[in-house]
Amino acid sequence: MRQIKPNTQQPRKWALALRREMQMAVGLQLQVECEPPQELPPELTAIHRGDKEHDLYADIVGTC
Repeated sequence: MRQIKPNTQQPRKWALALRREMQMAVGLQLQVECEPPQELPPELTAIHRGDKEHDLYADIVGTC
C-alpha cells in the first residue's frame, strides 16, 4: 500500500489564512495600545517646512 507523505515545504491554505488572521489581530491590538500622536513635534514640522538650518541632509537632497 502506498503511503502519503505530508509536504512540509508547502504550507496549506488554512495555515496561511490562520497566519494572516493572527497578524491582523496583533496589528489591530498594537494600534489600539500604541496609538500614534495626532500632531507632529516641532522638530519634525520645521524640517517639513523646509527649515534648512536643522536639516542634516539638505545639502545632498536632489543631487543624485
